[in-house]
Amino acid sequence: MADVIALVDGFNVYHALDQRSSHGGFPYRQYKWIDYWRLCECFVPQTDRMVLVQWFTAESPLQGREGKLRRGRHRRLRRANETRGVQVIDGYFRPVTRQSKLWIPRGFVKFETFEEKRTDVAIAVSLVSLAHQKAYGKAILMTGDSDLIPAIQEAKAAHPSGIIINVVPIERRARALRNYVDQQIRMRVKHLSISKLPLQVPGAADRMIRCPQAWK
Repeated sequence: MADVIALVDGFNVYHALDQRSSHGGFPYRQYKWIDYWRLCECFVPQTDRMVLVQWFTAESPLQGREGKLRRGRHRRLRRANETRGVQVIDGYFRPVTRQSKLWIPRGFVKFETFEEKRTDVAIAVSLVSLAHQKAYGKAILMTGDSDLIPAIQEAKAAHPSGIIINVVPIERRARALRNYVDQQIRMRVKHLSISKLPLQVPGAADRMIRCPQAWK
């Protein structure tokens, strides 16, 4: 039996679920109401023991009605996962100015947007710290982000016997990570379907946390 930890790159997973499938349509949006603890358990034998799941995420910075709705859905998902024992690690969005090239007429147009910060660094710090503590027999890294390669290398150096499993979000590719982990597994629909949260999750003081209408 191995003690297992899981570090979930929330943005990688969310955008994979939100994207158009290569097979057409948006079939994965129904799985946004997801139990991350259960999802991570899909990728290790039942004889292993999940001891920690960390979900790295941040609330939407959008203003107006759409921003309010997104934050409301995110907070429900957060509360529901906390009842499952998931530890939530918060990042944030920083406003930035970017420019886009125009061909007709030729020139550039500047626009305001937001850039997510801290998530990659937070995942890297957590992985390396847990490796130095020898806190796991297996570590699940749920991401497709190759920026984490230096952290994986450091974790392997600090804890050579610790097995690192890269779970690639659905329909994403992570070829660059393949040579730095012990095992790479692709997320499938079957993993998502058995990991959906109930439409109502008992919360604090027996208050029900309901699946947002947009995710039903």
